[in-house]
Amino acid sequence: MIKLVIFDWDDVFTLNAKDGYIKCLHDTIVDLGVHLDPEEEHRRILSKWSQPHREELRALLQEQPELLDQACDLYEEKFFGDTFVGALEFVDGANELLLRLKENYTMAIATGAHPVILRERVMPKFNVPDVFSQIFSAYEIDDPEKCKPHPYMLEEILRVHGCKPEEAVFVGDAKTDVQMGFDADVTPIVVLSGHLNREQAEELGVKYIVDDVTKIEPILEELSN
Repeated sequence: MIKLVIFDWDDVFTLNAKDGYIKCLHDTIVDLGVHLDPEEEHRRILSKWSQPHREELRALLQEQPELLDQACDLYEEKFFGDTFVGALEFVDGANELLLRLKENYTMAIATGAHPVILRERVMPKFNVPDVFSQIFSAYEIDDPEKCKPHPYMLEEILRVHGCKPEEAVFVGDAKTDVQMGFDADVTPIVVLSGHLNREQAEELGVKYIVDDVTKIEPILEELSN
C-alpha cells in the first residue's frame, strides 16, 4: 500500500530547469574569464548535479579555487534574477494531478532546487497548490556527501512521516534520482521529461517509466493493490 509519494521537482514539474541551471553556471564562469572544453564543462556539471551550486562551481573551478566565492556571488545574481525562472515552463495538467493525489496520498518533495526560489517564485508563478507536507532541499544538508544520490533525503522524509520504504515511491527524472530511490529501498518512477530516455531508465533497472508526471496514477494504483 502506497501512502507517501515523494517527488523530485526540476524537470518533473517544471520543464527546462536543466537548461536554466546550466546557463547560469556557464555564464558565471565565462564572466570570470574561465573557458572549459564544452564536453568537460558538461561532465563537471553533471558530476555534482543536484548538489548546491557552490559544489557545482567548485567542480568547474577546480583549477582556480580562489575564484569560488566570487563565482557564487555571480551565480546568485543570475539565478535569483530572471535567467533561471524565466526559462521555466510547467507540465500541463500537473496541478490538477496534485489536487487529485492529495485525496489519497501524503506528498513530499526531495530536490536539489533552492528552497527560496521554489517556494517564493516558482510555485507562485505556476499557481502550484499547497499540497506538500514537506519540501526537503539539498541546500538544507550540511554535508554535500549526503546529497543525491545518497539515500539520506529519502530516509529523512520516511522518518518524518513514519513510513516504511515499501509504502513510498520516488518520482524523478535523473540517474541520481534512481540511485537514491534504490539505495533507500523506495520504488523509483522515472518521468521522461528530464535527463533520462526510456532506454537509459530501463538499463538502470527501472520498472515504472512514464512520459510525464501526469501519467503516474495507474502505477500508484497498481502498487497499492
